Amino acid sequence: MSGFIEKDTLTPRERLMALIAGEPMDRVPFNPFSMGFSARIFGIDRGEFYRNPEKAFAAGMHLMQAYPWMNGRPTYGWADRGAWEFGGKIIWPDNNRFIAPGSEPLLHEPHQVDTLLEPDPETAGMNPLVDQFNTLSRRQGFPASLPGGTPTTFSAGIVGRANFLKWLVRYPEAVHNLQQKVTRFIIRTAEKTIKKHGARNCSVFAGVPMESNQLIPVEMFVTYAKPYIREIFDFYRSAGIANVVVHLCGDHTANLAHWADIPLPPRTVFSIGHEMDLEKTGVVIGKTHILGGNVNNGVLHKGSREAVIAEVGRCLTAGMKHPGGFMLMPACEFPPDTPLENLEALAHTLFMHGYY
Repeated sequence: MSGFIEKDTLTPRERLMALIAGEPMDRVPFNPFSMGFSARIFGIDRGEFYRNPEKAFAAGMHLMQAYPWMNGRPTYGWADRGAWEFGGKIIWPDNNRFIAPGSEPLLHEPHQVDTLLEPDPETAGMNPLVDQFNTLSRRQGFPASLPGGTPTTFSAGIVGRANFLKWLVRYPEAVHNLQQKVTRFIIRTAEKTIKKHGARNCSVFAGVPMESNQLIPVEMFVTYAKPYIREIFDFYRSAGIANVVVHLCGDHTANLAHWADIPLPPRTVFSIGHEMDLEKTGVVIGKTHILGGNVNNGVLHKGSREAVIAEVGRCLTAGMKHPGGFMLMPACEFPPDTPLENLEALAHTLFMHGYY
């Protein structure tokens, strides 16, 4: 890649700053959204990566050094949260048996929500691990991470995804009660982090998987999810948080217009799944926000070199039209077991077709 990198006129940091400011760039940045892949390149098991924030951070730094053409930084977290934070059991991906940690449902009946205790943000579940990772990040000049998973994702972890979907229909009061408790916990965790690091030094990655229209209709998003997402981002706005990524995992096409009512800062990155159309999404979010996505993870993981080149080319052709700016990203976390030749094919296509 050295011959192509020589065409770059900006450093990765300068390129990212230009994107955030809405200024011209030399080429499209690539954010790998890498955790399990970072562990693999660093040579550690995913269970070790997720249990040890120091090694996770070292793995992220190693990835940056190994692939300096990327616009990445050390990243830490996982989607299946909630149950552990509220007192449930975590399942670690030892021996790389899973992509990321999972959990077992904590509650099984709606009436149990009434007596569910709200945990201490200092000691709850993943929070102490994230706190260690944030300290390392700030020492190296990276932002501290605020809790960005939606309340719905946490709630589904607490009761189990299948149960949560049933409760939306059968037990709406229990769902609202649980969503309120989770929202308070997320805000209390954020308050602690902001107090320690300062709002200007914090960022939010808001993963939004459970609100996908493949799981719930837009009417349920509006009733059971949107009010609590808005409450969290009202808090972030009042605190002065300006660095936000919203990752719409799956198909959120029907929900997309409703995000206009959520107080996101200008230049928020909307990262979308491969199920969504880049150009149509760009029209809805407008030039105020940055478009991110949406290389199909299945193609990265299992596709041929030719398929990866075609898929990345599709993303670049559509994304580079967005007047608000575009960041090439996988549709979700970079698949940990992606063949290195497919990563090379991605980089080749980016350098062939990603310059402005």
